[in-house]
Amino acid sequence: MPVSEVDLRKKGFPGGPDAYRTYIGKALDHMGITDPVARANWTRGFMTAASRESGFHPDAVNTSDSNAHGARMADGAPANSSRGGLQTIPSTFAANHEPGTSRSIYDPIANIAASMNYVMRRYHVARDGSNLSAVGQFNPHHAPGGY
Repeated sequence: MPVSEVDLRKKGFPGGPDAYRTYIGKALDHMGITDPVARANWTRGFMTAASRESGFHPDAVNTSDSNAHGARMADGAPANSSRGGLQTIPSTFAANHEPGTSRSIYDPIANIAASMNYVMRRYHVARDGSNLSAVGQFNPHHAPGGY
């Protein structure tokens, strides 16, 4: 989808670990990942990343890192700022948007699904998530860092 179609308005989705566990499950459902072991792999990794990236806050925006540049947008943040629970930038969200999910970067299900597509494409993570822990930010036994 074109970056111009990414909705940058905050939506006020509930946050917290319990909400994120549900959002991850819904993203996995949408993507057709039903195997219990695969779901556990993705859930473990994405719970780790959501905690590190946003503290489980769907409306999180990073306005101080190297991505935070460009004109102020509808949410008041610079255009290229990292947004949402998994802190995707608009161009990454657009390029990895999962068809059938919201165009809102702040929608946790859409944000998670785009992030899943990104790590599968960028880091060659298997669809079953078996090697997701190779990406440090998704590995609970690895130091936090960007992805």
